[in-house]
Amino acid sequence: MKPMKTMPRQRFTLRELCLMTFLAVFGMLFKPLVSPAFNLITDFVRVPGGSMTAGFSLLFLVFAAARIRKPGTALLMGLVQAAMSLSMGISATAGILVFITYTMPGAAIDLILCSGWFDRFPLKLRMSAAGAAGVLAGAAFTNMLYFRLPLTAFLLFYLLGILSGACGGVFAWHLSRRLPASVRF
Repeated sequence: MKPMKTMPRQRFTLRELCLMTFLAVFGMLFKPLVSPAFNLITDFVRVPGGSMTAGFSLLFLVFAAARIRKPGTALLMGLVQAAMSLSMGISATAGILVFITYTMPGAAIDLILCSGWFDRFPLKLRMSAAGAAGVLAGAAFTNMLYFRLPLTAFLLFYLLGILSGACGGVFAWHLSRRLPASVRF
């Protein structure tokens, strides 16, 4: 019997790990800055505010996954964010479940940007879809674990989340295009 061929394991360079850590921390710090503005909108329609802020905090994961293009990039960043959230008491009510709600968006982002399955689509579309999928994955697990919203609020929650995730992905694409050549990977 012949042994199966396996894909070579790609390791992260120190530069990539530093970028991932910086962007994961920046994403965690960015969310409280934009939350009050988005909460004005979401409080009006009575859905959890995280549905809109998540798209703009996940743009940093989308950006890193699109730049580095190695499987596990956004998932590892989600783990870093979950550990930060748990250690700083940001998600005190969630406890250890925060590792699920922070890593599932990363897994969805990696699936679209790092798996190679969607490479035939333009990068802008993939980044937009990755942002939307990341928010959708996070919102689905958050709703299952904590909120259990009624159907109307549930659909509005997801619609706002998908829209903000797609916008965050497009914004990440614009940021990546504006980088000088010396900073590109």
